Amino acid sequence: MTDPDELDTELRRLFGDERLAVGADEDAPARIVAGARRIRRRRAAVTATSGALTVAALVTAGLFFGPLRATHTNTAAPVEQPTLSSNGTSAPASSIPLNPPPGSSPTSEPPASSPESASPPQSSTSRTAQTKPTTPTSSRSQTPPPAVSGPVLGPSGYGKLTLGMSFTDAKNSGLLANADTPPNGCTNYKLAEGSSGVSSVTISDTGGVVGFAATGAHTPERIRVGSPKDDLEAAYPNLSKSGNGYTAAAGSGASYVFSVDSNQNRVTAVSLVAANSC
Repeated sequence: MTDPDELDTELRRLFGDERLAVGADEDAPARIVAGARRIRRRRAAVTATSGALTVAALVTAGLFFGPLRATHTNTAAPVEQPTLSSNGTSAPASSIPLNPPPGSSPTSEPPASSPESASPPQSSTSRTAQTKPTTPTSSRSQTPPPAVSGPVLGPSGYGKLTLGMSFTDAKNSGLLANADTPPNGCTNYKLAEGSSGVSSVTISDTGGVVGFAATGAHTPERIRVGSPKDDLEAAYPNLSKSGNGYTAAAGSGASYVFSVDSNQNRVTAVSLVAANSC
């Protein structure tokens, strides 16, 4: 058995041998310090870069998922902005919900609402009032008679012949036929153009032209011989019964006088009569 003292002495001799000593260079401390500084700078650059990338990723995710979540009624919690710690690094983004809630998709669109669902509800009374058709209260509220062509027997006369015009002026107009004899009381005169528009003109020796009897001419309200009685009543709401016919005011005291066939309910005669007629 080896003596412990001898073993200790031998070990001390071996470890004290100069051949085991490692000599250090004079600039070793400077290189160690420089290497440590390089490591710290790399770690700081990596940390700052990862923080900036994390912030950019979070902002991009917020811009992309924000409008999609806004179109849903059941949305996840809003994205929390990351906070920077004192050493320049961003807080972990594990609390940001990137997955949509069950049953929804970030790219799905909400169902479009129909115009009927968007409009306010209407009561049954208002719907009935809107759908209930309106009926005319009388035949006089119907639409005006259809347009007609041909000459017009106006409220003051026919062409150049007007109510109240003297016989001399009517003769000088050249519109009267066989006007050599002046009127005696009230006389009917034919027109030089024929009877296509007016069959005769009544002239009084005291009142001048006092009336016209129309054939093809129509009133400004589109009533002529042959017009239905319904059109006559629609054209003249204030039509009044007068003897065997109907009368409507034409203006300046004159009147339109209409004869109506009660069997066919059609106009058979149209006249323009002055207030001082014969």
